[in-house]
Amino acid sequence: MAEVVEASEMERRRRMQWWHEAKFGMFIHWGLYSVIGRHEWVMELEAIPVAEYEQLTKLFKPKPNPAAEWARLAKRAGMKYMVMTTKHHEGFCLFDTKYTDYCAPKVCGRDLVLEFVEAARSEGLRVGFYYSLMDWHHPDGVRCAYDEEARKRFVEYIHGQVRELCTNYGKIDILWYDVPWPLSAEGWESEKMNKMVRELQPDIIINNRSGLPEDFDT
Repeated sequence: MAEVVEASEMERRRRMQWWHEAKFGMFIHWGLYSVIGRHEWVMELEAIPVAEYEQLTKLFKPKPNPAAEWARLAKRAGMKYMVMTTKHHEGFCLFDTKYTDYCAPKVCGRDLVLEFVEAARSEGLRVGFYYSLMDWHHPDGVRCAYDEEARKRFVEYIHGQVRELCTNYGKIDILWYDVPWPLSAEGWESEKMNKMVRELQPDIIINNRSGLPEDFDT
């Protein structure tokens, strides 16, 4: 058993080496809240109803490929990686997904995560995905805490989207989960989820916000 643990730790150190050397990267928050120039918690903290918040999709019209500009800036500044919100707590997805129409491709006809990935890679930067487990828009996002059938549906939704992110965009260097509320690691079935992630992306590094220690703390 000790040999297995040691081998696992050596593998983690190998994965993490570039991260410790990089030191400097860009973290991009982008979502419907950007339309009104507000913070990413605006929906919750200002008690905006779901139906009202959804109206922001009509105003979500990003300029052509802003990610290319961000990547050039990151490169000039000496950054080594970029992380972008693929879905924040508001539930709006910037990537193409079969699990909901509440996403950029359906709203503005563009996969903004794909644009981000291509821009970062064009500048030789490593790519990271932020993904919020908590979801204020999904009908099971709160219900999952007390309804087992809702939990199963919501976990299937979350696992499915994480699979899409780890499958559709080539090599991904970082998976940055956020806010495991209202479930525990057991509730999210995090061991199963992260096993899937590592099978799809063997070199990826993962933070601890799925409720498991994984590679680094945030």
